[in-house]
Amino acid sequence: MSWNGYLKRTSENLDVIAEFIKSTNSDIIGLLEVDAGSYRSNSINQAGHIADMLGHYHSYQRKYGKDSAARWLPLFKSQGNAFIVKDRIHNERFHYFNRGVKKLVIELQLEKMTVFLVHLALGYRTRQAQLKELAD
Repeated sequence: MSWNGYLKRTSENLDVIAEFIKSTNSDIIGLLEVDAGSYRSNSINQAGHIADMLGHYHSYQRKYGKDSAARWLPLFKSQGNAFIVKDRIHNERFHYFNRGVKKLVIELQLEKMTVFLVHLALGYRTRQAQLKELAD
């Protein structure tokens, strides 16, 4: 495994990504593998930064479950998933699958709909178990 990608700074591309997202004029944006303020992002919450640039709201949560050691490792502890939305957020809930390292499901309640952002495992068996749990 190469650690090169984990150590690279991501802040130099953030405004380019934000400008691209802005050009889509989207009402709802789901982001996986977003950084909330580690060394890599120069301590910037990327979802919050993009939301501020767009004049939108955001919801962020770590992608690792509360019992995961990854929540405390410097390279991983700020990694998560996020929503950026045009409309006000009425409620947000964070669920975690029983299996897998990346377990997060974000449930976001907006005025007229509820949306989910799901980060599934890469392994086939674990992903299938997560999909079954989601369906149940």
